[in-house]
This record gives sequence, C-alpha cells and structure tokens, in this order.
Amino acid sequence: MKLIVDGLDLAEAVATVSRAANAKTINPVLEGIKLTAKDGTLKLAATDLEIYLQKTVRADIKQEGEVIVPGRLFSEYVRKLEKTQINITSEGESVVITHDDNVCNFQCLLTEEYPDIVSLSAKPHFSIRSDAFRDLISKTVISAATDDSRPVLRGVLCEIEGEKLTAIALDGFRLSKVEKTIANHADNTNIIIPARSLDEVRKLLLDDNGEVNIIIENKFFQVNVGNTIFASRTIEGEFTNWRQIMPKTFVSEVVAERSAFAEAVERAGLLVRSDKINLVTLKVADKQILVTSTNEIGKINEKVNASLTGKDINISFNAKYLYDALKNINVEFIKISLTGIHSPSIITSAKEGDFVFLVLPVRMN
Repeated sequence: MKLIVDGLDLAEAVATVSRAANAKTINPVLEGIKLTAKDGTLKLAATDLEIYLQKTVRADIKQEGEVIVPGRLFSEYVRKLEKTQINITSEGESVVITHDDNVCNFQCLLTEEYPDIVSLSAKPHFSIRSDAFRDLISKTVISAATDDSRPVLRGVLCEIEGEKLTAIALDGFRLSKVEKTIANHADNTNIIIPARSLDEVRKLLLDDNGEVNIIIENKFFQVNVGNTIFASRTIEGEFTNWRQIMPKTFVSEVVAERSAFAEAVERAGLLVRSDKINLVTLKVADKQILVTSTNEIGKINEKVNASLTGKDINISFNAKYLYDALKNINVEFIKISLTGIHSPSIITSAKEGDFVFLVLPVRMN
C-alpha cells in the first residue's frame, strides 16, 4: 500500500473511527484501525465487535492495499500532522509515515485477523431529519440504565409504526419518551438500540434539517452520514411495558418557565451533589415553586414563579434526574403533572410537544 493524504482529512477521520476501537481489549486487532487504500480513497475502520465506524477520505493512491495500525498511537501521532501532506507506505509488517523530512515507523497487524463486519443493504428502513434525530437521542439516552442488571434497559426502545418513531428509555427511576415523524418507512418494527451507540450517532449528526437514512437488518442498526458509516448490534430481549408505568390522572399541574426552573434546580443541587440521594424538595403552592436542598453543610432555597392547578404539594426528587430532563428540553414553558408524593411525576411542554419525561419521587419518612 502506498498513498498520499491530506493531514487534516486524515486526523479528522482517525478521530472519528478511533471511538470504536477498544483500547482495553486483550485482542490487539480490536485496538487497531484498518486502513484500506482503493479507488482513489482511503477507508478507515474500527470496531469493538459491538459498534463499527468507517470513514472515507480522498487520497492519491499510488498502490492499493490494506493494513491494520495500532489505534491509539496512530491517532495521537497523526493528530499532530494536520497542516501537512502525509505519505503512508506499508512494508511487510510495518507502516512508514513520512511528512516533510520526517519519518515514523509503526508495527502493523495482518488484515486476515480482522473480524468480519456484517454487510447491510443500502436500502433504508426509514429516513428522519438530522436535527429531529439528534433531539430524540439527546432526550432519551439520559434515562437509559448504566448497570448490567437488566441489559435491555441499557438500550433505547424504538417503536416504528407508520410515519411515527417512538423512542423510550428508562432505568427504574425515570423514563424518557419522544415521538418523531419519519419518512420512506418500510414495515413496522420494534428494536432496542444501545444508548451508547445512539450517543455515538448523535456526535456524527449535523443540527440541520437534512435527512438521515436508517438501515435495520440482521439484528444490526446502521446510519450513513456523509462519508461516514456507523453500525451497531441491537439488543435482544423483552423491554419493560412502559405504557403500564405512565400515570393517567393527576392531583396537581404546575406550569413554569423552563430555564428559570432548571437554573433553580441546578443551584439547589450544588449543595447535595455529593450526597447519595442528591435530594431536592419542591414545595408547590399557588404562584410559586420553592426548591430546597439541605444537609449538614447548609441550606439553599430557590423560588420560581409558577401557576398551579389542583392541590398544594411537597415532593422530593433526585436533583440530577430533574436537571437532566430540564436541560434537554427546548421549550419556553413546561408543565409538571403530579400524581402524589410517592407516585411518578410527568414533565411535558406546557403546549403541544413530542416528549414526556417521567421521574419517580424520593420516598421520605
């Protein structure tokens, strides 16, 4: 293999695909980045067997070929060469990188040892606007579980029906539900996508209204964004029946300005952020929400203007769960629907919206 490539293009491509390389694996092949020079392009790929990232850049190919380079070392080295042209040549079991009058030599691995990546069709299962998909991901992954006690809850359930995509994530303490409109949909289906995979997709998406094609096939989920391909295994198993969790009736409904409430919760949470429960209490009355946190260090009271329909109520929450939801909402006014001090509360837009956040209160003696 022999080629010339722009340093900035190479550095950006390596930074993208290296997120899929597994630096902690006992298999050195999975720590590597596969380089393939063919048809006027350099294709870079990495995988940890759960996710797969591939990015293609233009290159002057003098001799076609492929090789696997050590991921972390290669990434850190080419990151320093963004302002120059880079020559890459493979010679036996080594790769030689030259730039200006400098030479670097890396040991490489045989491509025969690289795992096969599932080949998906190019036909999309559905399309969705890029900004809508970013918004869906941001609102749902925060509620996915982070422990391994129930692997399915480490993912986001995606229910595809007609022109509607409904995404749900929950961890036993909170739940996120987001609905988006899709196009070019195929048959209806439900899949569970790892939250980690969706968060990686979010980093690739532009915050514009361009369309993203989603491919679902052979227990894999794939997104093509420009010259980048991301693929991930889906999670097998039965997701929690989230519809049974959603409350139907409420004793109180509160409307408040989202940014003011979020800032109050964030400030009150500063005092208790190192506590195990991270507890804040909301005292909801006629025209005000009083947000309080207290421990042996001190006490914080924050007042937020609000309108209340129904009963006054005192209720406690984990401050992090509340703030995670509030900071990912992009509406001016929110509605908090309360079912009681020991029952789930719902956060939605004060007007029509495409999201629902459910948060369980903290039971107090």
